[in-house]
Amino acid sequence: MRKLIVCVGLAILTGLLLNTGVDTASGQGQVVVKGHGTLYAKGAGLAEIHGDGSVAIQGHGVGAVWVKGAEALHAQGHGRRQPHRGGVLFTGWKGQIKVEGRNVAVRVEGGMIEFTAQGTGRARLVGIGTFKIGNKSGHWLADGIVIEYQP
Repeated sequence: MRKLIVCVGLAILTGLLLNTGVDTASGQGQVVVKGHGTLYAKGAGLAEIHGDGSVAIQGHGVGAVWVKGAEALHAQGHGRRQPHRGGVLFTGWKGQIKVEGRNVAVRVEGGMIEFTAQGTGRARLVGIGTFKIGNKSGHWLADGIVIEYQP
């Protein structure tokens, strides 16, 4: 019975995503959303953001944020900050992290993901949460969603 409830729940959430006015095209189990404006996402799981522009992450003291390729990196708050694989790794960060640059890579993992991205880029979201870009909004699920954003 539990499996049926989970499947029905995922089908309902997928239906909500597909009925939000978001332009979608599926490819190998992932939905691709294209939008203009600032991307805002909040949820739990994994977010990978790549592109040109800025990403502002709100750290809630849990999880990890890895940043690579930033021309400017500003962090206010507290937690652990250390060099990692050619970039900077923040763990247990509570506060703001702002990343700016061209060809920036940001990876956010944890139970409380919250960020905004501006410029031109692509975000892959896996887990469960919500997003908004321009006048479009929807949900992201365990199968993942890719959001392509531009000004």
